[in-house]
Amino acid sequence: MILLVASVLQVIAIVVIANVIKSLASNRDLWQIKGRTKAGIITLLLGLTSVQAMAKSADFDALITMDDTGFLILVTLNLVLLFTFLYLVSKLNGITRMMMDEDGSVPETFMDKMRTMLTDAVPIDKEADVEMDHEYDGIRELDNNLPPWWLYGFYFCIAFAFVYIIYYHFTDSGQLQLEEYQVEMQEAEDAKQAFVATQENVVDENNVELLTDASALTSGAKIFKLYCAPCHAEHGGSSPGGVGPNLTDDHWINGGSTTDIFKTIKYGVPEKGMVSWQAQLNPTQIQEVTSFIMSIVGTNPDNAKEAQGELYESVIEPAESESQEQPEEANDEVEAATVEE
Repeated sequence: MILLVASVLQVIAIVVIANVIKSLASNRDLWQIKGRTKAGIITLLLGLTSVQAMAKSADFDALITMDDTGFLILVTLNLVLLFTFLYLVSKLNGITRMMMDEDGSVPETFMDKMRTMLTDAVPIDKEADVEMDHEYDGIRELDNNLPPWWLYGFYFCIAFAFVYIIYYHFTDSGQLQLEEYQVEMQEAEDAKQAFVATQENVVDENNVELLTDASALTSGAKIFKLYCAPCHAEHGGSSPGGVGPNLTDDHWINGGSTTDIFKTIKYGVPEKGMVSWQAQLNPTQIQEVTSFIMSIVGTNPDNAKEAQGELYESVIEPAESESQEQPEEANDEVEAATVEE
């Protein structure tokens, strides 16, 4: 309620002040009045407008309330109106100062003094004093001084350059761009390692292990069928003349260990047409499809592609170790049976 009344009052005050300024600016007779009469007229005009504003706002006592959104809008409106009101008042004060001065000149304000001090500009009526003897195509040159703000700013830059050189090149306090880059990269790497240390199930080529449980192999088979089958066929043996190599034999182009296969899937081999899959598959999925590929080694499907690469005998270490232990156990059983007989 109060804010609404205040906004209405400000609107009325702004309109009235604008009209006053317009009237003062257009009334030549009023500018010829001297002395205190001018101040009296301005005071009278403001007094009349205040009375009119109060009279026009007397009918807003029974306005309804509003929600939070309306309240915020009204607060914003009041602020805008307040700044507009202050701007018009400042303009009106300028007109008042001009009318109060007897010789018609405008008294120098604080901002005028600051502008003169910073620019050292020569007044227009004194430009003849700094006019140079020569001219170019009718254009006369003035021998103005350098603006103090520019001159002292230049001196500051020179002093700053000495401080900068000493700080960055003669002390160990400042870091140059390359050193700052290296420090930031090291900080980023430390933050990365700290984050990785908090993740228990992060898998990469340094700690990948062969998975043998059925759920992991089933998941790996689904991933293989979706992403790998177009080049290696669903059975993994590719086909004669196929794009990808045979993954079911003991020959490998880029290494046949768990780490080698994981790295091949993760980073790809661009020069041989193998793309990187780390953008499509997370580390766990790459581990699962790696384990599935190793599980199909030795299946030798029909119509498979010929062997490529080098022979790699220990592709599935656990299976080989078990196969080696079984013959030994079998031999022990045979020897025991012979002794008993």
